[in-house]
Parts: sequence; C-alpha cells; structure tokens
Amino acid sequence: MIAWKQSLPEYEWLIHQVWYLEVPEGEVIDPKPHLIPNPRAHLLFTPPEQGYSYDTGDTKLAGKGCHLLTANEHLLLLEDMAPIKRIGITFRPGGLHAIESLFSDASQVAAINQCEWFDWLNTAFDERFQQGLWQLELELQDSPQCLLGYIKRHLDALDIEPCRTKPFLVSQKAVSVMDAQALLSPELAMDIDEIAKQCACSRRTLERSFKQVVGLSVKQYQQMARLEQMILTLYKQQEAIDWASFSQQFGFSDQSHLIRTLKQQLRKTPSKYLKKRDLTIDIYGDFEL
Repeated sequence: MIAWKQSLPEYEWLIHQVWYLEVPEGEVIDPKPHLIPNPRAHLLFTPPEQGYSYDTGDTKLAGKGCHLLTANEHLLLLEDMAPIKRIGITFRPGGLHAIESLFSDASQVAAINQCEWFDWLNTAFDERFQQGLWQLELELQDSPQCLLGYIKRHLDALDIEPCRTKPFLVSQKAVSVMDAQALLSPELAMDIDEIAKQCACSRRTLERSFKQVVGLSVKQYQQMARLEQMILTLYKQQEAIDWASFSQQFGFSDQSHLIRTLKQQLRKTPSKYLKKRDLTIDIYGDFEL
C-alpha cells in the first residue's frame, strides 16, 4: 500500500489535507475500516470504473468514479476492495462552502450525509483537471510535491480566496474558538453563548451561520470534535487504560456514561475497539487503514 497526506501551502484556511492512497490488486483490507462521524467534506478523484461504498448500517452510499462525501453524522463502513487508486482533497469544516459559493447559486454541500458528484463540481474540477491529475500518476507514488503544485495552480487559476461573507467568518471563528478550547480542556463542552460572545455576534446568528456554512449544528460539531480526540487518545495509548480517569478527562460522569455514549456513536465499546483497531478519523486513513 502507498499512502501519504500533506497540507497545501497558502490554502491551509481551506484544505485540511491533500492525500493519495493506492492499494495493489491482491492486497486484502482487513478489517475494513470505519470512518467516524466527521465534520469535514472529502472530495475524491478515482478512475471512472472504481467503485465506492459507505455503509451506515441502514443505508449505503455507493457508486463509481469521482465523488464528494459531505460532512457525515454516521459511522461509515468503508467497503473497499483492492485495487484502489484515490486522490483526495479533504476540506476544513465549512471550507467547501467557499468554493461552492463561486460556482452555484443553491447551496448543496451544507446538507450533510450525502455522497455524489454535484453539478457545480463539473465547473470547479472539470474533466481536463481530472485528466491532469492522473497524468501525474507515476510521480504520485514517490513525491506529493507534483500533485500539490498542480492543485495549487488550479486553485490559483480559479481565483479562490477566503470568503468574506459574515456567515463564513462567524463559522470559521467559532471553529477556531472551539478547537482551541478542546485542546486545553477536552472535558468541557464550551457554552454556545460564550462562543457567540467570542465571535462578536448573537447566539442566533452563530447557530444560523454555522449551520449554513458547516452543515452541522454547533453542538454536533462539538460532539464530533470530542469523539475524534477520544479516538486519537485511545489509539496512542500504549499501556493499560484507566477508564475512570479517561472518562473524567473527556467530561463523562463515570465509566458507564462513556461506554453508553461510545456504543451509541460507534456501535462498540472502547475495549472492543482496542481489540479490532478498525476506526479511522479521515477517509485517507489517518491511522489503521
């Protein structure tokens, strides 16, 4: 398997990671990874005949070729089969809104739990751009720089700049405030009125702007951010876990509360996750793919 991920210089405000994944024919993906509920949109470029399938347990988001996976509130089973070639752009929460607003009058990406190739993407990332991506295929295996340069030049040509609308500025400030607080005190969910105060707006403006740009409520974003930090902490844990201390660290009243929450969000207990190691934070497999 070949896999790498990189930030995109000068577009860090917009893009979380650019990444590449290649799994050769005959390689078995076991266990198949689950993508945890995620506030980021993933734009995936693949050969047209390559299939994809994301299983929520109730429905499947499936098809072939390039697609956009929006922010998703479900645990998704990635039913991948080798061979796989995938170039991806993972946007920051709300980042895709800045691009979509240039090419579409009706917002679509703010609607969560979707997976398809939207019409406006034909303008932003047309067939010529896609063909150019795969002309870099030999370089992709060893060096990300050619791909990063190609995408940056494309975004420069599109004249992509930070969005200056009030909803975008408010939502991005809120994300920054919540992320900073979560690093300092992961056990506390920041009060929404306090977030609004730091964003210099009313609570109503904050909640309306955040939903419009990110596609999630402020509370949903906080829950996803906490879950991500919990999974990262579990993954990095090398010794036996003190579950009482871990529960307290992330603001749960007791161990039972922690287990109930994870069973509801991930359909498994923390101990079962540690045995299978089948969760991933991003679709490119931040770890464990």
